[in-house]
Amino acid sequence: MRWVPVAAITLGAVTAGLIARGIANTRQLSVSRETVAIPELPDAFAGFSLLHLTDLHLRTVSRWPERLLTLARDLAPDCVCLTGDYIVQRGAYPKLTAFLTALAAVVPRCFAVFGNADYREPLLTMAQRRELTRTVSFLRNASATITRGSQQLWFAGVEDPHDEYADLEAALANVPSAAPVLLLAHSPEIITDALDPRIRLILSGHTHGGQICLPGGFAPYTNMRLPRRFVAGRHQVGNAVLYVSRGIGSTRLRMRFNCSPEATLFTLTRSG
Repeated sequence: MRWVPVAAITLGAVTAGLIARGIANTRQLSVSRETVAIPELPDAFAGFSLLHLTDLHLRTVSRWPERLLTLARDLAPDCVCLTGDYIVQRGAYPKLTAFLTALAAVVPRCFAVFGNADYREPLLTMAQRRELTRTVSFLRNASATITRGSQQLWFAGVEDPHDEYADLEAALANVPSAAPVLLLAHSPEIITDALDPRIRLILSGHTHGGQICLPGGFAPYTNMRLPRRFVAGRHQVGNAVLYVSRGIGSTRLRMRFNCSPEATLFTLTRSG
């Protein structure tokens, strides 16, 4: 009879426990709340709220769509902004289209951009990307507005900066010279461009906050060409507030440590 050393049994149990904990952590959604002061904000948009979702990385068996639809109903934001990387399995595409269609029914004003994973065929084909643009408003180096009375709030979106598809100049081409802009960019690497002073809020993701972090939130791996401090959270960059979300889903290792999934609700004001 062969005896297995106690140390090996202990190591196996600890490893199994860590894996189980890491997987469980991927389901522990936290909702962050942020207030952003924009001095030039039109009066009609004081108190305007928007829900930021990014890096869904949906799988065929994912329950995130149902959870996020419930969240959108509960929070009742004026707008939803999505910043890319929508599926991680090709078979999840029908789940994604159903989710975006349902989300637009709950919150009629939805703006979105694509992330680096969304350009990887056959994960998402060119035809599927075109089809997605019929579910919500995708800003592909372009801008759009929400109108209240005679006033407008401007949104702009760029193609993925991580793979250098972004054209910020084209995205802002139609924005009036004095209008504040809310910018959607999958990766925070957009700040390596010369930022236009009209940009007041930048919503991004891509990093997953590091996904596997040490205690205290230190991220050994950031997947970006920026200083490590930009891996997550709120930062002031010139005139703009940059917010890097930890995102919803996970890739590669389907685990999270010290870095829970995140959705963020923003409220816009005219003063701090």
